[in-house]
Amino acid sequence: MLVVSVAMLVVSCGSDSDEPGQGAGRPPTSTTRLLERVPAPDPASPEGVAVEALHEIFTWYPATEQEGAALGRARKWLGPSLIRTLDSTTPTAVETPKATVRWADWGKAGATVEAFTFASGAAAPGADPNRQQYKIGIEQTVVYPDGRREPLAPSTVVATVVRTTDGWRLDEFH
Repeated sequence: MLVVSVAMLVVSCGSDSDEPGQGAGRPPTSTTRLLERVPAPDPASPEGVAVEALHEIFTWYPATEQEGAALGRARKWLGPSLIRTLDSTTPTAVETPKATVRWADWGKAGATVEAFTFASGAAAPGADPNRQQYKIGIEQTVVYPDGRREPLAPSTVVATVVRTTDGWRLDEFH
């Protein structure tokens, strides 16, 4: 549904210009930025939970948080496997996202890392109605106090959400 909405938006934003990607003097817009205009998925849906949880996990505050703290902030969206990882005092096979060696530099600069997350719109096939998987795109931007913005390389994860007594929850991502 999301993919169809984006496609319709792209088609409706077309122009009479012969120059590809140009319309009424505007620079071309990336598909991801067009997605920002599409309503976010329902946070009660499995797809919406994946998007919300990963948004929280990939938004970072290096000046005020330790690396890995984002997983704790996302706790309300997490399923049993990630809760066990979060509460464990011993290392597990599940890792939290790595912020690179730049974490300290971002912290000293007072920067934050904003995440924009979006679902591909296609669920992986599966027979278990209590377990769904989605491809989630993640774009991060470092935002400095002076307003300077630095985009980081985009990434994609496969998110697994499970139905719990509290609703859908993100149980793993890779």
